[in-house]
Amino acid sequence: MATRSHPLDSGPKAALVAANRLHANGDAEEQVSEELSVLIDTFATLPGFCRASVGRCLDEPDVWILLTEWESVGTYRRALSSYAVKTSGYPVFVRIVDEPGAYEVILSSD
Repeated sequence: MATRSHPLDSGPKAALVAANRLHANGDAEEQVSEELSVLIDTFATLPGFCRASVGRCLDEPDVWILLTEWESVGTYRRALSSYAVKTSGYPVFVRIVDEPGAYEVILSSD
């Protein structure tokens, strides 16, 4: 799978990082990649979104991670409440592991 860069990769500083692990069977890799792409494109239209990336675990290829960065906790929560995110993100959200995933940025380096 090729590395995909999002147009907002060099955006504003983030105050919140959301890390969401999800499971994708090997045969669903292309589908999951497309679903994540749609969700990231939806996030990119919302205020406060800084950037996103997707990774896959080297030790367990069925485990993926969606990392998103936001200007504030409020913009992150409002984004998750938006109708567009709920509808475009549903295929991704059903795969996400139920665990804490929102982190305040304490240190960063550019």
